[in-house]
Amino acid sequence: MVEGRDSNLRYYEVTNAQHFEAFIGLLAGYDTRFIPLHVYGIQALNLMYDHLKNGTALPESQVVRTIPRGGVPGAAPAITPANVPPIALHAAAGDRIIFEDNTLQVPD
Repeated sequence: MVEGRDSNLRYYEVTNAQHFEAFIGLLAGYDTRFIPLHVYGIQALNLMYDHLKNGTALPESQVVRTIPRGGVPGAAPAITPANVPPIALHAAAGDRIIFEDNTLQVPD
C-alpha cells in the first residue's frame, strides 16, 4: 500500500499444486490431481535473480493454471510442459491478480 503502483510485490497463485511433493506418489489420487509446487518456487527464484542481476521486468501478479495429469491413481502419466505452464510475463486478462480498494482480487 505504501509503494502503490511502484511496488515490486508480486503474487502468483498456482492451481492444482501442493508443496508436499513426497506425498504425490504415496497417497492415492495425489499423482492424478496435483503437480509439484517446487517447479514454480524455482522459477520465481530465477525470475527474481534475473530481475536483481539484469533489471529484467518481473511478471505481473497472476493465477497460473496448471493441468492435472489425470489417469489412474498410482499410475498417472508423466508430467509434461503442458501440465506446468510457466509464469507469464503478461497475464491473460482473466488471470490477473490485482490489489484494488485495499482488497486483493484473485480470479477464480
